[in-house]
Amino acid sequence: MKLSRRDQKYTAREARRGAAKGMEILAALGRIHGARDMVPVDSVQVSGVSYGNIGEHGLAFLEEWAAMGSRAVVPATMNPGGADRRLWKSLGFSAGYIRKQERVIGL
Repeated sequence: MKLSRRDQKYTAREARRGAAKGMEILAALGRIHGARDMVPVDSVQVSGVSYGNIGEHGLAFLEEWAAMGSRAVVPATMNPGGADRRLWKSLGFSAGYIRKQERVIGL
């Protein structure tokens, strides 16, 4: 997969580890799907912010990635979280689930 000079800088040693990991994931997905190059974007939408969808392994991945210094380089919006942050108790969510959901959102 062909990477632009800008994309290549994210894979360089001087890049933040989180940025390099992100580019590694994007490039791998591109190769898997037969993409020739990246498409420039002005904004992105982030999925995988519901603890109910990602579970313990997803939370651990996000925490590790955040510890690497990962930050969006373009404006980003997120999918809704996994529970209403005010009404969770009346909706039957456990306090443990909500604590983990809050960890995901806080990253």
